[in-house]
Amino acid sequence: MARDRIQAAVDTLAEHLHRSVVINDAAVHLQYASAHYGDEDAVRIRAVLQREADSKVIGHVLAQGVSTWTTAGVIPPNEALQMKARVCVPIRWRSDLVGLLIVMDADGSLTTGELATITGVARDLAPLLAAQAVEDPPVEHGLIVDLVGREPLLRRRALAELAGIAGFASVRAVELSAQGAADATVAAHIDTALRSALGGVRPPAGSGGLLHAVTDRVAIALVGSAAPLADGVVRTYVERVLHRVHDLSAGRFTCSAGIGDGVAGLEHAHRSAGQAALAGRAAATVLDRPVATWAELGPYGLLLRVPDLDASALPAELHRLLSVDPERQLVRTLRVYLDHGCNGPAASADLHIHRTTLYYRLGRIRELTGLDLDDGRTRLTLHLGLTALDLLPP
Repeated sequence: MARDRIQAAVDTLAEHLHRSVVINDAAVHLQYASAHYGDEDAVRIRAVLQREADSKVIGHVLAQGVSTWTTAGVIPPNEALQMKARVCVPIRWRSDLVGLLIVMDADGSLTTGELATITGVARDLAPLLAAQAVEDPPVEHGLIVDLVGREPLLRRRALAELAGIAGFASVRAVELSAQGAADATVAAHIDTALRSALGGVRPPAGSGGLLHAVTDRVAIALVGSAAPLADGVVRTYVERVLHRVHDLSAGRFTCSAGIGDGVAGLEHAHRSAGQAALAGRAAATVLDRPVATWAELGPYGLLLRVPDLDASALPAELHRLLSVDPERQLVRTLRVYLDHGCNGPAASADLHIHRTTLYYRLGRIRELTGLDLDDGRTRLTLHLGLTALDLLPP
């Protein structure tokens, strides 16, 4: 079997080098480990005993850019993690990263010849690791992307492929989106971290299955269950995933999440996924929180569906106010006043001003713009425009 041959190769290499050796998968999850050779550190001991490295350790490894390496490189020590230096050789099969061959090298004493030997072993193991992945393939990520996409034909084809999967009578979609630098190294780190977090966090209690896919710094997860899951249950699960992503990020990026409503079956998963995408966008911008559900969006849910929303979409009444209020004091006053349903005492308390000051500012708005704030349609137009303004760049 491929597994036995890979383990034998790891043991033979470790004995030849007289150093501790491991093979991790592309997400830095431990797959194979040799015996210790007196060079182990706290990180290796924990990983071997628990069959998994700490997420902060995985983040440190990913932060070196190993997902994009094509030749051997050094993973530097990290005193805070009690981690010594290591040499890492990417194992690639037909350009795809299928594993990481890692050898302890605390003092940097590996020779050029030994590095060549390690690289040769990595090259020889590549087809075996690729074959092992085929033995138990996960659901193809492309199917999940098609299932929640906009193209009906692709959705139907994906649904037909996934028809045999049980546990999805009710479906709740979650979208995770990372914010950070756009260079290729960070993008690879983000994608690997998202996959690792979704694969490493147990699905919520009561769920019957989990499908997930990662593409271009965004992850979509479909949580299946026999009956609809409560908001709190799904939110707790998502918060745990985000916590793991945070550890895996090593401070290089941030991540926010949106949660869609529950729908009946995978055939409607695209609806929940669309809601999750908008909720995630709102979480990262106007709501300024790590997680948001579709139900929490209120009017933002409607406005986020407007294509190409920009300043030109704002009503003329609001443009009139913006043109005479460069400091935005009157804009903020009006927004709070409208948010409180034109309740003067509540608005003045929220603004920490006297009611006389509030009414003076409202009077100035009338004077400078000619707008009639007693007219319900005018108030509605301004309130809608101010809410849309939240969604535009500063």
